[in-house]
Amino acid sequence: MKNIIIAASVIGAAAAGVVMYMRNRDRADAALANVKDAAKNAYRKMDKLTRKAGRRANHAMKEAMA
Repeated sequence: MKNIIIAASVIGAAAAGVVMYMRNRDRADAALANVKDAAKNAYRKMDKLTRKAGRRANHAMKEAMA
């Protein structure tokens, strides 16, 4: 009887550990996805502003040459 109680406790602790791991893994994946989206948005904005600055510089150079 004592062995059955010990075995049930071990199995219960293992099941609880798996549940906690799965719950935290989903949270970590969601946080990583948010960081990834923020990095993509920052890159797009930086790229857009860089291209705009290049066009403005080219335009200013053409105006100065004319």
